[in-house]
Amino acid sequence: MTATSLHGDYRVLVLAPFGKDAVLVREVLERSGIPVGVVGDVAAIARCVGGGAGAAIVAEESLDDEGIELLGRSVSAQPAWSDFPIIVLTGGGATTPYTEMMVRSRTPMGNLNLIERPLRPATLISSVRTAIRSRLRQYEIRDHLEEREQVEEELRRTHDELESLVEKRTMALRKLSARLMRVQDEERRRIARELHDGLGQWLAAAQINVDMVLLREGAKSSAMLQETRKLIDHAVSSIRTMSYLLHPPLLDEAGFEAAAHWFIDGFSRRTAMTIKTNFTHPDDLPKGLSKTPRMPEVVELALFRALQEGLTNAHRHSASPNVEVKFERLPDRAILEIQDYGCGLPQPVMDRFQRTGTGSGVGLAGIRERVKELGGDFTIASNDRGTTLRSVVPLAEDEDHAKRVPIPEVREVREAREVPPAKSRRENMAINATRAL
Repeated sequence: MTATSLHGDYRVLVLAPFGKDAVLVREVLERSGIPVGVVGDVAAIARCVGGGAGAAIVAEESLDDEGIELLGRSVSAQPAWSDFPIIVLTGGGATTPYTEMMVRSRTPMGNLNLIERPLRPATLISSVRTAIRSRLRQYEIRDHLEEREQVEEELRRTHDELESLVEKRTMALRKLSARLMRVQDEERRRIARELHDGLGQWLAAAQINVDMVLLREGAKSSAMLQETRKLIDHAVSSIRTMSYLLHPPLLDEAGFEAAAHWFIDGFSRRTAMTIKTNFTHPDDLPKGLSKTPRMPEVVELALFRALQEGLTNAHRHSASPNVEVKFERLPDRAILEIQDYGCGLPQPVMDRFQRTGTGSGVGLAGIRERVKELGGDFTIASNDRGTTLRSVVPLAEDEDHAKRVPIPEVREVREAREVPPAKSRRENMAINATRAL
């Protein structure tokens, strides 16, 4: 605050247009080092109620009803920190009903102090200094409030900048996470293809060689050779299962629902868990309506990974022998729910997952990121009666979606899932190899 503004803030305004009161008051106050400004009307005082003066001295004869009303409005409109002091110079003499009425009429003027004339310099100076000290405390509160407002504004600006930075970093991390998951899916697809086309072909060749020996020796074949044949069969079956779990061909050929049924059947056999399924589809409507197109590839893959992770977690951690899988295909979204009836997740793990999306393992965090990348929502509900994983993914109705291949008939899906018996293929391969020799 500059010296000029400081001088103005503590200036005492004097309104005494009649007689010599204004001159006397000014001389007394200025001899005491108090700055004084003489004004000509009530409006000049009203303009300084909210700041710009330390106090006002007003002769009562200069206050009419209009002036009192004007000062009353200014006092009512002053800031919360302000309580502008006004000293009224009254006439001397005994108190009468008229003087009491005049005092009551000045009540809207707020912080009033009455001084009777003739004035005593000591009384005037004491009253003015008390009023200025009061005003000084008010200005300190004003400065503190302004400083706090500036600090709060700076904090809001810093908070907004930090939120913007966090949002940018979060978007960058989500893009990186989505890219990593795409790379992971491609790597799974590549490994599945290598297992099938690489190691699978070597084992198929070994099968052919063993089958040729078995055909040549017939009943004389050794028990060790037959055991070797069984071991190769187990290896082929394990590699086929591993390859299909990494990336099931049915997911590309027939869509999510066919791949999900295949995976659930196999998972139930491998783990001895009882898995109840409840799949609904828009095509389960009266006949005559057009078939619903397949979901986008990224949606089918995300739902399949969510199914894999959900059933794996239920088997490893829930200790529940029963699991229920629900899938609902709606025109605008797809909903997958996996519910077990086990021990549930610990509350600290649930709280941390709700806050940050972490703390429950890499698998569930991966599902959450996959679903969020598609604009969907992944939630976990858990208590001592079990856990429910719910994935909701929106289905955009765009041109690319409409052009996708429709879901095959159930009969065709089943035919796609049926694999010719391994023994017939091996016998044919062995016979063909024998003919080639």
